[in-house]
Amino acid sequence: MNNFSRLVFVLKEGFAHLFRSKGLSTTVIVIVASTLLQLSIFLGISRVLDNALVSAKEKFEMAVFLTSAADTTDLTRIKDTLSAEPQVASVKVVTKEEALQDFRKDPDIDRMVQALGENPLTDSISVVLKKDAAGNLDELVNRLKKDPSVEEVNYGKNEWEEVSNISRTVRWMGLFLGGFVFLTALFIITNTLSLSFWARKEDFILLSRMGAPTWMRWGPYLWEGVLQGILGTGLMVLILELIRHIVGMTLAQYGGLDILLHLPELDWWDLYLALAALGVILSFTGSFLALQSKWVKELK
Repeated sequence: MNNFSRLVFVLKEGFAHLFRSKGLSTTVIVIVASTLLQLSIFLGISRVLDNALVSAKEKFEMAVFLTSAADTTDLTRIKDTLSAEPQVASVKVVTKEEALQDFRKDPDIDRMVQALGENPLTDSISVVLKKDAAGNLDELVNRLKKDPSVEEVNYGKNEWEEVSNISRTVRWMGLFLGGFVFLTALFIITNTLSLSFWARKEDFILLSRMGAPTWMRWGPYLWEGVLQGILGTGLMVLILELIRHIVGMTLAQYGGLDILLHLPELDWWDLYLALAALGVILSFTGSFLALQSKWVKELK
């Protein structure tokens, strides 16, 4: 028997094993699917946070407030300086009259301005920053603050750092919990497959006595694990699509998985591909660890 024939044998036996032990195979497939469903929450939340941060970066703005003594020449000079900065996407001048008009939309502020009898605001410049400039603004801000015509520079540094820290914390928590779920499922799958392999130990013994190489003896069971991972992934995708398209809005009303429903379509398929890889790795590793049992090694 040449190597190609042996490979065909391995693939055929892997398919056959999948249906010979329907009960244990179904158990593994369900475990894989349920594990991936739990992991989808952690991965989905991580992707939602990524999208939120990207959206926040695209809307990230800086406000430069000028002193009351600054004139039109100072305003034009600072505007031109900011327009030439590589971190800046666009610049817009907001005169004190325009700012006051916006402030007076609030009735309480309008009454305060009327009592004051004058416009207490100054001209300012609204700067839209590029999305990759959020963490590299200290030098620009320091230069602006040294300008005698600039009174204050506000770009929400503390708020940005707080959002980034929260995002980082959530990711680490998701990684820890997801790792715990993955390892727990791996332990259960390994023990389940160990029972399945023990029930078919005659096949191991027969192949060993025939002098089959190790990869040929182990191949059908590893291939069976890959198939179980693929089927588990398919079941998980079916359930998630059901949740997303049929009962998603109902779950949202009761505080369910609505956070995942806002993912863009491309991110959903990226999520499915990542989960598919994890599902195959989970079942393949479970099969490999089950084949490390003492009784299997003794057959070498």
